[in-house]
Amino acid sequence: MTGQTKSVIVANDIVGLGKVALSMALPILASCQIEVISLPTVLLSSHTGGFDNISITRLDAAMKGFLNQWQDMDLKIDGIITGYFGSQEQLDRVAAFAEQKQITRFVDPVMADKGRLYAGYQEEFVTAMRRFCMGADVITPNITEACLLAGCTYMGENCSKEDVEQLLAALSILENKHLIITGIAFEKGKIGLVHFDREKGTVSYHMAKSFPHHFFGTGDLLTAILGAGYFHGIALNEVADLALDFIDKTLRHTLTLQRDLKMGLCYEPYVAELASQMNDLKEKK
Repeated sequence: MTGQTKSVIVANDIVGLGKVALSMALPILASCQIEVISLPTVLLSSHTGGFDNISITRLDAAMKGFLNQWQDMDLKIDGIITGYFGSQEQLDRVAAFAEQKQITRFVDPVMADKGRLYAGYQEEFVTAMRRFCMGADVITPNITEACLLAGCTYMGENCSKEDVEQLLAALSILENKHLIITGIAFEKGKIGLVHFDREKGTVSYHMAKSFPHHFFGTGDLLTAILGAGYFHGIALNEVADLALDFIDKTLRHTLTLQRDLKMGLCYEPYVAELASQMNDLKEKK
């Protein structure tokens, strides 16, 4: 195990209840031997799906202080994984820091879903996110975010392979090494992702069972596992299959508990297995 740990900044919101975003990423990345340098963007008492009286604190000043300290330090930073930003100011600040330090970017451009921007975001934020995605090693938008980044009309969740590959072509202007679009569904009962590898010129689809429920945090779980694999130098197609299998087990187990789904995914029983499987992939590469 010596020398295998990677140090990665994770910029995302952190919640008390619900196990999403940075609250999800910390244990998952740690189990995959990724040392997390936390950069919290927003502090919430819970995620925003179904809870009332949520305490929300934007951390603009704190983020500025974090980055000001790190700016002058000789930190070992292998990359940055980004998720939700509370403002364009936060995004611009992280973009400037990443550029100045020449940090490899793994970007989940969290800003929209189901054809709509999230509350508080305007078109200016989309433009800023498009700039931030330009030249990033990996981006992982959902269908809505991919359409916004490409500047094209929202095509809906149930699209064809032809639609998806046209969208991939439109996004080629961002010059990413890897482009992953999540939430792809071509047939009833299946959902997954598409991966475009620019260097190899290949497009691959990775699908799993879909469930007739809304689960909070599946995208964050997927991003954490994909990010861990990427910064360990593992082929993303292999990591995608591992991630979807882990998520499938997690969703099935979560449903067996018959508790309110807004309380979050019950992934804990499978973390040791994830750690072992990720280590196996590392040793094989």
